[in-house]
Amino acid sequence: MDFSTVIIYLKDLLATIMTLLMMLSPAFGSTAESYSAERPDELITSFVAVSDIHVETNNPEAYSKLKSVLEGIKAAEDVDTVVYTGDNVMNGQVLEDLFFYSALKAVNPAENNIVLAGNHDYGNGAEGTDSAKLRQKYLYNNLLLGNVLNNDYFYRVIDGVYMVCLVSERPDTEDFTMTLKQLTWLEGVLKEAEEADARVFVFNHYPLRYLDKDGTEGAEVDKAELGALLAEYDVELFIHGHIHDYIDGNNFYENYGVDCINLCRVTETTDYEAGDGIVVEVYEDEVVVRVRNFIKGEWNEELRYVYK
Repeated sequence: MDFSTVIIYLKDLLATIMTLLMMLSPAFGSTAESYSAERPDELITSFVAVSDIHVETNNPEAYSKLKSVLEGIKAAEDVDTVVYTGDNVMNGQVLEDLFFYSALKAVNPAENNIVLAGNHDYGNGAEGTDSAKLRQKYLYNNLLLGNVLNNDYFYRVIDGVYMVCLVSERPDTEDFTMTLKQLTWLEGVLKEAEEADARVFVFNHYPLRYLDKDGTEGAEVDKAELGALLAEYDVELFIHGHIHDYIDGNNFYENYGVDCINLCRVTETTDYEAGDGIVVEVYEDEVVVRVRNFIKGEWNEELRYVYK
């Protein structure tokens, strides 16, 4: 091992130790400014969605940003749920998971914490990665949050609202693939929600347009098929991450007749300020979506969307 390699190793080790010390520090003591729904007396439920946290053992800054984001979310007066739409960690490593899930348990930003898996959570295709083992680890980690999952695609009903979480059948790659088994399951859930006259929100790490029959194992469903199903059952929103785009008006768009929202990387520190996510307020007559920076504790007044 040459000297430069030793220096890199020691630097990574020091960064990991620093992150561990931050994780094990006493009470976070958030001073984040509180915030509330626009019409709290009429609110059915409210949830926050953030994406692409990318916790990494040798990157204490990303972990610090995560803690600040969680504390900023927790300052809400009426948010019931937080949805993390995947790529919560960088390499699918046990220590990274420890950082991420420990932060969620320590801060406990909402009563319900819904965690999706993205390609980085399952190793991002790194050589020697065992996706099956990483999938089992994901299910186990959710148990630590009180989420009993039989599969990594699932749904929750919160305050009468269906929160449906999809997953790529090959989440260890950049591709979004879906089997007919998952599509059939989804159709059953959507029928159940329709019979209950309930609103439905669908979450996935990847955008709808990434779904293709490309010869990859498990790629039995095309984006047009999934889009048609979501539109048929009048899904409220399809919310995803993965792209890392800065949040502006282009992140709120329609695809295959489905209203979609593209979340940014919430811990970004290079191309734009970290901390942006969305607050979704569900009312009887409409759904209001607002963009908030949870680190700065500020609303983006230009980005407010109403869905009937």
